[in-house]
Amino acid sequence: MSKRGKFIVLEGLDGAGTTTQAFLLCKYLFEKHKANVPVLTREPTSLTPYGLEIRRRLKHELLPNETVIDDFKYWADLFVNDRKWHLSEIIESNLHKGLTIISDRHMLSTLAYQSAQGGQMEYLVSLHAGLTAPDLTLFLRVPVDVSLHRIMANRCGTPEFFEKKEFLEKTAQNYEHAINLVGQQQKVAIIDGTLPIEEVHQQIRIEVDKLYK
Repeated sequence: MSKRGKFIVLEGLDGAGTTTQAFLLCKYLFEKHKANVPVLTREPTSLTPYGLEIRRRLKHELLPNETVIDDFKYWADLFVNDRKWHLSEIIESNLHKGLTIISDRHMLSTLAYQSAQGGQMEYLVSLHAGLTAPDLTLFLRVPVDVSLHRIMANRCGTPEFFEKKEFLEKTAQNYEHAINLVGQQQKVAIIDGTLPIEEVHQQIRIEVDKLYK
């Protein structure tokens, strides 16, 4: 029977560098040992109706019969239902095979972003009762001004639904609240995301290597 794999999550504001660092971590683990088979994934997925709707709405791509919805419960239900499928069909099934799963975003994003929409943090936590927790969550902490600068530098066209300064300021505060609330359960390690890309990667490697000792 295969030894259970490790579940690693990267978290942070839009523009924090989670996607870049997820790629680098995947490459690092793949090259570190021939026994390592890392699987790189992300949330929301594009593999469920919930994930597809999230991605459309983030890009302001509404169907003819749709209207803009800013209700935290609506968004939380989309994210959590997509996450349940993701955990069952992608994450858990591969962890049981001994593979390492690296996910760009997970539970903390919903706690931070949907509480910034007005949701109560403890309620959002309750939606995740019984769901698999990561072996390590790497939170890339960046100031909102850095986040917005990177978004504007990298985004072509209109900013996405949540990419507004006032909203991201609330989200940043709520990430800290979420970490205080569930950081131990989610195995959160905080990384300075303002450092150069390679330095952030080196800090991540230090935390990830602890899982394999």
